[in-house]
Amino acid sequence: MSRTAPPPHALLVGWKPLAIDALRAEDCSVTCVVSASDADRARGAAGAEVLVAGEAGSTEDVLFALARAGLSPGGFDLVTSGQEYSLTTAAAVGALGGVRALPLDVAVALRDKYVQKRRISAAGIATARCGIAGTPRDVASAARHAGGFPVVVKPQAGAGARNTVRLDSEAEADRWAASAGQGPWLVEEFVPGAELHLDGVVRDGRTLVLSASRYLRNVIDVHSGALVGSVRVTPEEEPGLYSRAGALTGRALAALGHSDGVFHLEVFEQSDGSLVFGECGGRVGGGRIDEVTRRATGADLHRHWAAAVLGSTPPEAGTPSDASLGWAFLTAPAGRVVSIPGGEQLLRRRGVVAAAVTKGPGDLVGPVVKSFDRAGDIVVVGPDAAEVRARLADCAEWFRSSVTVAA
Repeated sequence: MSRTAPPPHALLVGWKPLAIDALRAEDCSVTCVVSASDADRARGAAGAEVLVAGEAGSTEDVLFALARAGLSPGGFDLVTSGQEYSLTTAAAVGALGGVRALPLDVAVALRDKYVQKRRISAAGIATARCGIAGTPRDVASAARHAGGFPVVVKPQAGAGARNTVRLDSEAEADRWAASAGQGPWLVEEFVPGAELHLDGVVRDGRTLVLSASRYLRNVIDVHSGALVGSVRVTPEEEPGLYSRAGALTGRALAALGHSDGVFHLEVFEQSDGSLVFGECGGRVGGGRIDEVTRRATGADLHRHWAAAVLGSTPPEAGTPSDASLGWAFLTAPAGRVVSIPGGEQLLRRRGVVAAAVTKGPGDLVGPVVKSFDRAGDIVVVGPDAAEVRARLADCAEWFRSSVTVAA
């Protein structure tokens, strides 16, 4: 009698329900190590054995959690993460166990922005000059290595524009340093131009899926109250953009060594149409990029991610749409929520095809300090990009004005 092999067992580092669902759809059992802050909601969800670490982004904490459960890194078929902050941890734990995982040098290149830009520049791809400031007081000297002011200063392994600032002079850098947190900080040349994100799938070094979108405003503008979101550009609207984006994506992923997985790559579009590399993550893009990409191309990025980390055949694509699509985060005034519109009300707004509200009565809303601070999100469809932008802005303004908070 022939025996069938047991399903693979994955260690997922960091709480991400969509990643658990995608792995289980590939007939993979899942043990998930979560940060203590995610423990309550993780335990209340089905689909995975849950272990609690102090921080899922700490290799030490993950190893401690495994040891407490009587497990070891080598006891899994795969160690992976669908999150930005635990990508390197998963690669390190997988390497310790000698099991399938993202190569550690690739994980570092996808996370450390200085290492990333150094590889990209060495490959001859246009990107910002940069330097590293070990402490806030070192920013002015690092700016000289980046070509002088203005510069953009950010954590070397950050995300979501958190603690990211533009500094226009040495005096401004000194004022910022007086209240800035500890480094190290990436100090990079300010690059003008509209910011785009390129999302897709790479397998065996070949780009299988590519979707280009323009942010409503450059992400750094979230600190001045900008609406965070984007509108997808269709290949029919701008074939030249897709040609340039495809060429840059292929070269950039090769330079980073990222040959199998998903990617979220940001670029700055210059006045002559050329693209300057910003940064690249080896994960599904945030916000509702996954839903816009699925509706537009038929590709489920989460399923593609799971297939890539397991080394299995890419999933079949669904039916693509030729409509214009976009998404945006919805914000609310700071305070304790008294009343707030629900998802059903949002779906009645013009063009809204998907909506979620993440805050409810009694919840506290704080100031927006990073791009993914929100009270909800929407996906909008329209006849063209201009109409989608207008519908996103209209719905976001209506939502914010409809929220009642107590100071």
